[in-house]
Amino acid sequence: MGTTQPGPFTFGELLTRAWAMYRREPWLFIVLTAVTVVPVGILSAVAGAAVTDSTDVTRALVVLGIVLIPAVLLLPVSGAAVALATVRRLEGRKTGIGETLERVGVRFWLLFGALVLVTLGVIVGLFALVIPGIFLAILWLFAGQAVVIDGRGITDALRRSQDLVRGAWWTVFLAYLLIQVVTAVAQLALGLVGTAILSPLDGSALTWGAGIWNALVQLAVQPFTLIAIALLYADRVIRTDGGLPPPD
Repeated sequence: MGTTQPGPFTFGELLTRAWAMYRREPWLFIVLTAVTVVPVGILSAVAGAAVTDSTDVTRALVVLGIVLIPAVLLLPVSGAAVALATVRRLEGRKTGIGETLERVGVRFWLLFGALVLVTLGVIVGLFALVIPGIFLAILWLFAGQAVVIDGRGITDALRRSQDLVRGAWWTVFLAYLLIQVVTAVAQLALGLVGTAILSPLDGSALTWGAGIWNALVQLAVQPFTLIAIALLYADRVIRTDGGLPPPD
């Protein structure tokens, strides 16, 4: 069945579309986000408790490193999965949780490799007077989407992201900044609620409670953020290529 191609989005449309899409299918996006947030939240709580309770600094650092390595490996999964589901819906195609995660799984190591290159480049750029790092972070913002959605290889994904951002760096930067500000406000509000709820706790109980609450906040807020970034990617594809590719 045919579908009407969406046009480019204004900043306001970006946020309202993201909220409407999240509200329409909340469990799809929450589950896709939970694939990362839940295990990373548990690992972070374990690491935090180990560091809080340990009197041996070396042991605490080893535990922290061991639990954070798988957390870093998981980080790209939810962003790519939510982006794929979001763009497929814009194309007029529905994909379920299993199909979406399968696609991300097939491309996982390419995705991970591309994001490792992005991270290393941004870190080097940040050490070089900060501004180059920010420039590269926006220039390569869509590398993960290019791997999973466009089917690009590692270096080709970085080039694709550059092509999408070329001539619109400030627009992408401001849109991304707006998304992050909205996310930060929501997280701050929910964080204050959590602080009030957890105030009677202390020690390990507080550490675990804070970790669980932070995971719940991420689970509630992060889907909106990831959908909005995916829509920003789709907007750049529409403006660059003249429209989204037909569903495969």
